[in-house]
Amino acid sequence: MLCFNVLMTNHSDFLKFEAVLAHCEKRASEDSLFAAMEYGREMQFISGHNSLSASGERLAEMLMLTT
Repeated sequence: MLCFNVLMTNHSDFLKFEAVLAHCEKRASEDSLFAAMEYGREMQFISGHNSLSASGERLAEMLMLTT
């Protein structure tokens, strides 16, 4: 059961990151994932370690509620 919970957490984290990255991709100045990542870092949604920051987590929750 523990393995299932870890997998579901990883999957949930992936979906959150993907939602934030898609949001950033729409707003980035260029049409590339690199530009989207840079935008996400500038807006402090994505940390320097390529994971969601606290504000990125909140944004992901809001984005996922609207889909």
